[in-house]
Amino acid sequence: MVIYLIAEAIIGIIGGILIAIFSKKSEGVVYNKLDKAGIITNILLIPVYACLSPLALGLGLFTYPEHDTGILAVLGWIVTIIVTSAMLFCGLGLGFSVALRKKGKSKKSFIVQFAGLLGIGLTVGLYCLFVGSLIAPLN
Repeated sequence: MVIYLIAEAIIGIIGGILIAIFSKKSEGVVYNKLDKAGIITNILLIPVYACLSPLALGLGLFTYPEHDTGILAVLGWIVTIIVTSAMLFCGLGLGFSVALRKKGKSKKSFIVQFAGLLGIGLTVGLYCLFVGSLIAPLN
């Protein structure tokens, strides 16, 4: 699980950067107020994601299925994969936000940049909901 956790964090960060860098600005695209607000929000979200990532990574590190066999083990692994994928949403959300903005899709660009907050919220919520039943507690 640790290998998956590290891999998805690296893939999320590098993937988001590559998506942002290699997306080309469409011709005739003029940035409006929502685009400018999205640029500022992207910049503000980077330190927020950097500060919240240890929480998400820590919960992902301590999350593993408590049951070894049966349907509960399968459900536990599904919850574990979702819990450990928060950093993937952070990196790719910011990258797709930049790419969509360059294509002139302001509303979608503004909304998708918050995928990381949704992922971190889902991580904390699922961990709190399933700790002790489908996934193991911290101790």
